[in-house]
Amino acid sequence: MQELKNFKRTGNQYKLTSSNSFNIALCSIMMMLSVLGFVKIPESGFKWWMLVLTVLLILSVAASYCIIDMDAKEIRIRVGFIRGPGIIPISDLQGFTICKIRQLGILTINVSLIANYTKNGKEYEANIAQRIFTRPIQSILNDIEEILGNEYKR
Repeated sequence: MQELKNFKRTGNQYKLTSSNSFNIALCSIMMMLSVLGFVKIPESGFKWWMLVLTVLLILSVAASYCIIDMDAKEIRIRVGFIRGPGIIPISDLQGFTICKIRQLGILTINVSLIANYTKNGKEYEANIAQRIFTRPIQSILNDIEEILGNEYKR
């Protein structure tokens, strides 16, 4: 197995490394807007909204993870901090979908990697990763397929 770009290996567990560049930029912009609100318009509620949104964004990024455990043959994911963690047995995994959201048909604003799986005869989807561009998502998908090998049905 070659060196994985997007996962950190600990024993037989693989943890997805997060892309913090966009999150840091977004938190910085929101924090600057909050400080600007405190300085320029102290009587406005805008500053408090921006501060609360910044804290929620930081909590959401800090709570998110994706771990592939080859000993337990499962994928553990959590996106955000409101929704609880999800466990996907590799035997139930049906495949993956890359979903692009475009604005005006030109500008890609979000790309998501979604795991498709069945549980008790019902089909479910779980979000694994989100980025702004397709190439990082494709790289994550390639790493996941290399880790899983032929463990799941395609």
